Amino acid sequence: MPAAPGVARGLSAAGVPAWDNVPMAQPTILVFSAHAADFCSRSGGTLALHARRGSEVHVVDLTFGERGESEDYWARPGPKSVEECKQVREAEAREAAAVLGAGIQFLDYDDYPLAVNREQVEAMARIIRERRPDVVLTHWKHEPFNVDHEVTAGAVLRAAGAAAVPGFDHEAGKVAFPYIFAFEPTIPRDDATGFSPDHYIDIGDVYEVKMEALRKLRSQSKLVRFYTQWAEYRGFQAAQSSGRPVRYAEAFQRYTAVVDTRLPFPETAA
Repeated sequence: MPAAPGVARGLSAAGVPAWDNVPMAQPTILVFSAHAADFCSRSGGTLALHARRGSEVHVVDLTFGERGESEDYWARPGPKSVEECKQVREAEAREAAAVLGAGIQFLDYDDYPLAVNREQVEAMARIIRERRPDVVLTHWKHEPFNVDHEVTAGAVLRAAGAAAVPGFDHEAGKVAFPYIFAFEPTIPRDDATGFSPDHYIDIGDVYEVKMEALRKLRSQSKLVRFYTQWAEYRGFQAAQSSGRPVRYAEAFQRYTAVVDTRLPFPETAA
């Protein structure tokens, strides 16, 4: 079975990636984002950090967020349309991704409400097979305040499962089921979503890069304020958990178990 390009790895008997004796390579990262800005607001610092270290980072936006997540566009004077909004949001998201060092593509599945059918899940599975990611980032599975995010999470899990079985698009060759992490649900509602972070990424070194990227998303200018506050909040949690100073952080929860022959441990503080 071919290994993903970013990290040489083996498989356990259950077909789960095993990280024993993995060389110090950077993982390839694939992000499935429900709307044009989600990848940046929720994981922009993490993506910038990995891109800076040499990871291949690629974003798939299922929608442009043209109807439900473009409030500044719809508030402006003059004629407006859904199609124009899509064009505006695509340009903004491309700018933001470029700042982070990520590639990006758009599936244009339409938002509010987002509905993903079998054909669209299969298209996502083919992206996973093509990209062969070590790590997938996407939304949390339970988010009653933004069901588009729930739909995206479910579609990603289905697509990853399809991509990993031998009978799906068999000529392309199956891939290992990637490690999948959920990023932030709609803030600040952990209480209603059940999101319980088990990974914090210290983004202090790239915090300004993330803010620069967020400022490119001009149709959602509120994101800069929201995710400044939230990065500080997650930084406080990370500092409590680690006993080291962390000013800004992003939080994630694993969908998939880690299979290894050693326990994980944090990087040594400088």
